[in-house]
Amino acid sequence: MKYDVTIVGAGPAGSTTAKFLVEKGFKVILIDKNKFPRDKPCGGGLPFRILDRFKYVDNWDFIESYGYGGIAFSPSMKYKLEMEEDKPIAAMALREKFDYKLVKLAVKNGAVLKDGKAVEDIKILKDRVKIFLDDGSNIDSEIVVGADGVWSTVAKKTGLRQKNIKMGVCVLQEYKLDEETLDKFFGKSRFCYIHNRFQNLDGYGWVFPKKEHLNIGVGEILTHRGSSTKNNLLKIYEEYIKTLKKDKIIPENIKIEKFKGGALPVVPLEKTYCDRVILVGDAAGFINPISGEGIYYAMSSGEIAARIISEALEKGEINEQFLSKYQKAWKKDFGKDLNLLYQMVKKRGINSNEKLFRVASNDKKLSELLIKVVMGQISLQKYKWKIIRRYLYALIKNKF
Repeated sequence: MKYDVTIVGAGPAGSTTAKFLVEKGFKVILIDKNKFPRDKPCGGGLPFRILDRFKYVDNWDFIESYGYGGIAFSPSMKYKLEMEEDKPIAAMALREKFDYKLVKLAVKNGAVLKDGKAVEDIKILKDRVKIFLDDGSNIDSEIVVGADGVWSTVAKKTGLRQKNIKMGVCVLQEYKLDEETLDKFFGKSRFCYIHNRFQNLDGYGWVFPKKEHLNIGVGEILTHRGSSTKNNLLKIYEEYIKTLKKDKIIPENIKIEKFKGGALPVVPLEKTYCDRVILVGDAAGFINPISGEGIYYAMSSGEIAARIISEALEKGEINEQFLSKYQKAWKKDFGKDLNLLYQMVKKRGINSNEKLFRVASNDKKLSELLIKVVMGQISLQKYKWKIIRRYLYALIKNKF
């Protein structure tokens, strides 16, 4: 059977693309190498703007719990930024459950799911795309969407993936705990903890409490060029657990057992489209390089891709020139924000981070703005001048 669109990868980016396309009446097939439900290494923190933009996920079917505050520590842990609000600033999800719900929603609306099958090759022909699977079968469609993560087969086979792309890595565990224990340590408000540049790491450590789970991890978002130091993330994770226990942030009986590791992109690919091809989510390199959060950009790029693909199919213009509208659209939507976040990560070292925390720790408004940026609650691009003005005010205030 020939489909209008084949989507490779059924994570949040692929499922969202499928949902919006089938709602417009197109024939869509979702292919994923894993059988669903499946888990994915991730903190599981969802910026609240996901729930604002995609109203259908703001319910207990998708969300495990809500966080009403957070604490972020400076690299030396001498200074901290703290915030608590009456309304949630973040939602917490179990990726196995969240991703599966998104897949089932796409299928319920009309998408076909073919999971447990890996894509081995892709041929872009004059009149169609031919996708070859590892079981020997193949699928024809008008367009293929690469939603298959940081190691995207679609990006590789179509020549869109660049060599030596910047990568991030993380190590984490998700612990099953009873609700009473989580209430004792994190309260009903489920405070999140972030340790900026823990042990000089180009990244951070996190503690994300959920309803009956506790997600703890460390991530290295960006390694500076020319650095000869290679961090052992597992050792840093072990030290992080010790520090959290020493500071009584987590229960003493938590043990390091089966940890998970993952990779993530740091910057968007130079080109996220070509003839009959569009890349979304991690496959396109859409990630917040400060926090490593990518679900908002995954779902947003999926929504944008579905809109451009719909126009392309309706007009019969599935060429590279028409699909270039996709890149213009995501750059207008969130591209400036990603670029600004990346430039911020590149320029800020340990000392400048320490100074920022020192200044902000004495100014509640600046502290709250920075936490909202880190948690993905607000856009850095939209609030940058407000943050700069507040920082200068706080800097001058601290001198007197």
